[in-house]
Formats: sequence, C-alpha cells, structure tokens
Amino acid sequence: MRRFLPIIVVIGLGVGVAFGLREQFRTRPATPSAVPPGDLEVAWIHTTTNPQTWERFVAGVLQLRRQVPGLDVDDSRAFLDQTAAVPEVVLSQSGRPGKLHLRWYKLSSEVGNREWVDALAARNPAPIAFMGGGTSDRAIELAQALNERSAWKGDKRPLLFITTATANTLDPHAFEPERLIDVYPGRTFRGCFTNEAMARAVIDFVWQSQDLKPTGKSETRAYVLAWQDDPYSVDLAVQFDARFREGKNPGVPLRTVVDRIAYSVGTFTEPNPPEREVMDRILPDLASHPEDRSLLVLPAVTQPARRILRAFAADTPLIGQRLVAVTGDGVSFNTVFRDGDVVWPVRELSIPLVFFAHQNPVAWAADGGPDDPAALQPPNSTDDVLLFADIVRVLAEGVFAGEWPADADALARKLRAREKPFFAPDGERRSGEGEYVVVVRPQFLEGGRVHREPEFLVYTRSEGRWELVRRLVKQ
Repeated sequence: MRRFLPIIVVIGLGVGVAFGLREQFRTRPATPSAVPPGDLEVAWIHTTTNPQTWERFVAGVLQLRRQVPGLDVDDSRAFLDQTAAVPEVVLSQSGRPGKLHLRWYKLSSEVGNREWVDALAARNPAPIAFMGGGTSDRAIELAQALNERSAWKGDKRPLLFITTATANTLDPHAFEPERLIDVYPGRTFRGCFTNEAMARAVIDFVWQSQDLKPTGKSETRAYVLAWQDDPYSVDLAVQFDARFREGKNPGVPLRTVVDRIAYSVGTFTEPNPPEREVMDRILPDLASHPEDRSLLVLPAVTQPARRILRAFAADTPLIGQRLVAVTGDGVSFNTVFRDGDVVWPVRELSIPLVFFAHQNPVAWAADGGPDDPAALQPPNSTDDVLLFADIVRVLAEGVFAGEWPADADALARKLRAREKPFFAPDGERRSGEGEYVVVVRPQFLEGGRVHREPEFLVYTRSEGRWELVRRLVKQ
C-alpha cells in the first residue's frame, strides 16, 4: 500500500485541481447587473474569449474625454478580475443627474445572445440599447433575438447599435435578399460602413488613381474571387461585382470575371486546390495582355488573400506592375504595417493592395505619453478605437444633449434629428465621406528587384475627392 501512496496523492491533487477549474469556469446563468434609479444602460454583447476587443472599446470611450466637453468617463470598473463579473464604463455630463452605463455582457457556449436578451428584457429597467455584432453572424443572431422578444419591462423595445458587422444582406443569393438592417426593423443603427459602401469607396478611389486603375486598349478586366464557405466573402464579392456592373468606370469598357472558390481552408502560404484552379485560369489571360493593368478583387480575410497574392507573385515576380489587388476590411492595417515583416512580407507579396478602413488607422497622438490611456501610439492601428469612439460619441450626444431621453423611442428621435446626421434614414451609416482606404505599394527597383519595405499611403474621402492623409515607409 505504501508504494501506491504517491500515486494516490497525485490522483487526489489532480481531482482537486479539476474540481477547482470546474468551479472557476462553471457556466453561470445570464445575470444582469442592476441599473441605479434615473440612469440608463447600454448592453455591449461580446464573446468572453476576446477581451482585446473590450480593451479597444474602452480605449475608444476614453477618447471622448477629449472630444466631448464636460463629459466624464469613469473606467474604474472596466477591467475586473472575476471571469463572471460585468465590466462597465460609466459616462456622466456635468450638470446632469443621470449616468449612462456601458456594460459588457459576455457570450459563452452556454449563454448566447438570446439568453442575454431574455434576461435583460425581464429586468426593470431594460437597457435603452444593445450594442454588438462583431461579426455578421453574431449581428444577425442578436437582431433576430431582439425582434422575436415582444415583452420588455417599461414596454419599450431597446435600440440596436451594430458595431463592426458589414454584411448588407443575410443571403446575397436569395431571390429577394433580406437586409441585415431590416431584421430588427426601425430600431437598428449601424456604426460601421457596409460591404456595399466599402466596395463603392474602393472602386471610386481606384478610378481616380492614375497609377492603380485598370488600363487596356479595347477593354479592361477585373477578376472577382468569392470563397463560398465565407458569407462575408460572398456578400462582398456580390457588392464589388454589382458596383462594377453599374458602368461608372471611366475609359474603355470593364469586363468582370467572377470565380467561385469552394472553400477557404488552406495553409499559411500555399493556395488550396480550388484556389489553384482559379489561378490557372487567370494567369494565361493576364499573360495574353502584357501591356494592360488589371484588378484582382479579393473579398477575403488575411490568410486566403495572402495565399493568392503570394502565388501570383511567385509565378510572375513583376506582376505587381500590371496587377492591382483590392479588398474590403478583411485585411487590417495591423496586418500589413505592425505585423508586416511576418504576416505580409512585401517581397513575397509584391502586388499593390488597396483595402478599406472605417476610420483613420494612423491617427497616432502627437501629445500624451505611453502612460496616458487615451493616447494612441504607433505601431498599433487606430481605426478600431476611433470607430468605437464614433459610435459611443453619437450615442452619448443623443443621451446627454437636450432633454434626457425617457425611453428608446425618444433616443431614436434625437439620433435622427441630429443637425449633421451620422445615420441615414434607414439606420445605416451615411457614406460618401469619412471613409478611408489604405494602399500598400511595393517599391520596384532596377533589375526586377523589390525593396524590402513598401510605401503605406492612407487616404480619406471628403466632398467626393480622395485626399492623402499620410505616407509611411518603415525604416
């Protein structure tokens, strides 16, 4: 028995550790925090596995200290130790008695959007608004849960603010596609630009850029790829193709070729078989027009887009002199700039890339040291923080400016009555100005070589024209 004692002890310790972990991560029911009398709450619904997004959200809220005179931001409970705790940031305005609580209610495998909607609807008072939709799937699920819930404390259904979900429709191939903004009709506002707005902006920018727009004697070409297992890719590809077919491009006619790729799963570097099949169709067509410049539309996230560009550049090293890649927001500024040496090495990806940003990605603070929580410092991109700041600023102005909103209907009326509207009448983010595009431009040297660092050019649209915001070359 004595010789088995160490084994028994180890087993006992293992059972104790397992029990402790089970207790620590035990699923807890959706339990909302109380709202103090006279205050309002916005329920920020997001996954518990991605605290970095909450950190960037809080950083965006802290920007309001500089942007809105007299607004106080209390972030003392923004970062709590307990997993099940409800972090919050509290806004208040000097001279106003009420406060606005922005609270993170965490999604898990057992507690989803519907569970939080039901729990918060039963609490008195219910939130004046929900905020969420980090992806289109989660935005659809949250909007459906809100629309299906009819009974709310106070009898007023809350508003929904979509943060970063860009899909225009639930199914772009449906005979009459349902718009995401209409899933929870009349009460949904979207803070980011849609796939349609991104496609319009990127195409408009390319048409105005003499060294990027497609060229050809009898026709120009745009190759549009669409990964069928990714709803974001399918919807964005449909939007790009539709914008091309509007026929607003200057010069000779544009021919679009849409290739549907079965799946996006693949390695870090090499195209998967369906991607290679599409490339084998495009490359001969490019080779037959050696004097023309064409567009390659990549509505995808980083990994498949990188595989495709790397394979094109490996096949024809100087192809970037006559091929320009464009996409939406699936590739971020952090990918190409902060992490570029590893994730986006330009010598392997020597094709100009134009992509979209919802706010200025290089708005680094000229003042404020590294200890200033509101100071935005390089090399991290700033567009996500500033987008969150935009959404919360508009919301805070709707709450604190003028009469205190008695309910969600009153808040919606104030948002729609803004002197300079942020939202269109249907709730979508207004487009036509405020969009940003980033150009990653390889520097071609004599002898067919590519400089190890590309140029990074950031533009914004104002009054129909694209203006250079900043040019960067990493040293």
